[in-house]
Amino acid sequence: MYSKPVRISGLAAILGGIMLIVHAVGVASMPRGCIGDAECAIRPMRETGVFELFFLFALLLILAGMAGLALRAWRTGRFGALGWAGVILSAAGVATLVIAIVAQVALFGGDLSLMPFFAISGGLALLAGFSLVGISVLRAGVLPRWMAAVLVASTLAMLGFNQENARVLIGIPFALAWMAVGYILWSGGSGAAHRPAPAKRMESVP
Repeated sequence: MYSKPVRISGLAAILGGIMLIVHAVGVASMPRGCIGDAECAIRPMRETGVFELFFLFALLLILAGMAGLALRAWRTGRFGALGWAGVILSAAGVATLVIAIVAQVALFGGDLSLMPFFAISGGLALLAGFSLVGISVLRAGVLPRWMAAVLVASTLAMLGFNQENARVLIGIPFALAWMAVGYILWSGGSGAAHRPAPAKRMESVP
């Protein structure tokens, strides 16, 4: 029977992807924000408001989906230390971003001076972790190879993500990739790990 936690993680990944798309489209519809000290001296940053909550919950839900994907890969015996390193990096990255955003809103009135440091360090840890997990999943064969490749590629594309301009839309391919992964996890769909091994040919004994 297909694992219930893995199926639930699939639904989490789908919902997380939807929330990330809502965040990207909503923020992209706002006036352009500032990037760098020179621009920020004459133009404010985007006030993302409620869309920041969508981003927070999207990260947490996609992380839950990644945990289910890691569990599915681990059961094949081919996930390895590289995959677990990715899980730890991803969790650390998400924790850094979530704590920093919550602190900025709740304690610093939306103006945490160290936010760029937390955003860059947390974001890099998150993307490095997701990339390692994607590579490990590709090697484990628990997803169709094209889907695992798209997952890695969309994760690397997130290096260009920026909430202050149109590059916030880079989050959409990443979200769609995780929605597709979520569907596979929820449905127990195709993956090399779930295909039965070919039967051995029986040879007659003289």
